[in-house]
Amino acid sequence: MSLPDHRWLPIVGFWLIALSCLTSAGVAHPPSQRSPAWDPGQLANGGPNQRYNAEEEAFMHTPPGFQKPGKAVIAAGKTTVLQVTILDRATGKPTGCRVNVVGPDGNFYEPFVNLLALWSRQKITGGETHGPSRYYGWYFYTNGQFEVTVPVGTVRIEVWKGNEYRPQHKVVEVGEVVEESSHEVEIQIARTVSMQEFDYYSGDTHIHLDRRNEADDQRALDLMAAEDIQYGFLLCMNDPRTYSGGMERQEWPQSNGFGSNSVKTRGIYGIVSAQEYRSKNFGHICLLMHDRLVLEGRTVDPNRWPVFGEIGLRTRKLGGYSFHAHGGYSKEIYADYVQQATDGVELLQMAHYRGIGLTGWYRIMNIGFPFPALAGSDFPYVRALGDCRNYVYSAQRPDFAAWTRAAAAGHSFITTGPLLLLEVDGHQPGDTIELNDSEADSLDIRIRVRSEVTRVNYLDLIVGGKTARRWTLPQGKENMGQWHEFHHRLSVDGPTWVAARAHSLSRTGRPDAEAHTNAVTILQEGKKPYHAEDLKELLKQLDERIRELKERDFPEKAQAVRFFEQSRQQLLELQAAHESEDPS
Repeated sequence: MSLPDHRWLPIVGFWLIALSCLTSAGVAHPPSQRSPAWDPGQLANGGPNQRYNAEEEAFMHTPPGFQKPGKAVIAAGKTTVLQVTILDRATGKPTGCRVNVVGPDGNFYEPFVNLLALWSRQKITGGETHGPSRYYGWYFYTNGQFEVTVPVGTVRIEVWKGNEYRPQHKVVEVGEVVEESSHEVEIQIARTVSMQEFDYYSGDTHIHLDRRNEADDQRALDLMAAEDIQYGFLLCMNDPRTYSGGMERQEWPQSNGFGSNSVKTRGIYGIVSAQEYRSKNFGHICLLMHDRLVLEGRTVDPNRWPVFGEIGLRTRKLGGYSFHAHGGYSKEIYADYVQQATDGVELLQMAHYRGIGLTGWYRIMNIGFPFPALAGSDFPYVRALGDCRNYVYSAQRPDFAAWTRAAAAGHSFITTGPLLLLEVDGHQPGDTIELNDSEADSLDIRIRVRSEVTRVNYLDLIVGGKTARRWTLPQGKENMGQWHEFHHRLSVDGPTWVAARAHSLSRTGRPDAEAHTNAVTILQEGKKPYHAEDLKELLKQLDERIRELKERDFPEKAQAVRFFEQSRQQLLELQAAHESEDPS
């Protein structure tokens, strides 16, 4: 979908400062004693309703120390001007970041002049209400220096920069300024944990920003730096009612090259152009690192043909990868994983597991299909850029092609904030362990979790889709800003897979912290995991998609049905093979 025209309205002022600088514990709301509104398992599967109500929205816009939500307003009455500089402690230079400026009235103020004004919270709302349930205020992005007009009194400036920097805030008492002068304020922010030291690199595979000229590229790189996203994938997209393989027909046009030819970097931050191919009937799919638009020069009805499996194969021939967006919307994804025509699923988005949910994803792995999960923010249709992102494992800093290849192999974890490391007998997510005999074996599990930006309540060890063990994290000050390490000796008596999940609910009962590793797969004598009940359920889901397809009338119907039924036949053959091995 496109943003409404109001995203291009001019921007106005916001933001704050302080005499004392505190850690993120000073910014975050305290944990709630309120019982969750829904079971976390439901929330993990995208239900029952992810739209926030007025009370839940108010929670996100109520600054610390106030009892009601603030608004984004223009300062009136007695005012003063703050000149704010935010420095990276490591370099001593101004650094991009996300900022709130809260006035003495509890309202939020933005700079009148700001190169990144179009992407402030009040400009990108677009009617959406999704995202992690935590305090966001009415933020704006900055390159690290700005002037903002605020009411006189106590003003608070809050600063965030991705998941590896501990948020800071500063409070200052400001009076009226005479003779055009202003108050100068300086805040330092530091990378308190470097995931590069653990060979993990952050990326957001689902961002919509224009790339029409050099200025667009520079603003995109500014935004990547502000949220500390090292690998940013900027996607054009088609109207889901039609598809024409020309950039002039795409929304969010990418006119500065495509695929590897479009990579632009500034320091550790980079952007690349890709596409989201959209259909009302088959879902949406993110196509990454192919060297030109899929079906270039052709016009097709994406709701008829080609199916996504065909689009995925065409993307591979162009050197790229395909990932079902939005959890596949529970549509064609139920056919594509079987034929391995697509490379994975964008599962974590808007703070929950969309489409097929964790249950569907677990079932796919439980019948022996590796199907890596990704996270993508879908900015600007969400709460904030990079609010869901990937950390990809690589022994050395990867280029965009290597980063995407590792993501497609499952060497990653996905997160809304927590940093989550899993080792199974020294193996990383995406690896396969082969056990050579049928005797029970045991594996050493090591899990580490840390969060700089929000609290984590629980850490789960997931084995074959079940929670094998759950740890509760301490809820005092020690919850955030330090590593928590857990060990488990796992007895294995057959093929399975192992993953880790960290999560919490906010005081509203909605999802806040959420992170999940991809799986370490365990084979035994070459055999893959297999659960008969999961295959039956996946067949049921596929049969429903085939039924829906057969009810439609379109010229390519026979081709489309044939593709879906080929997946069904492969599942039946897998089922028969296992039944012949174990007639019981």
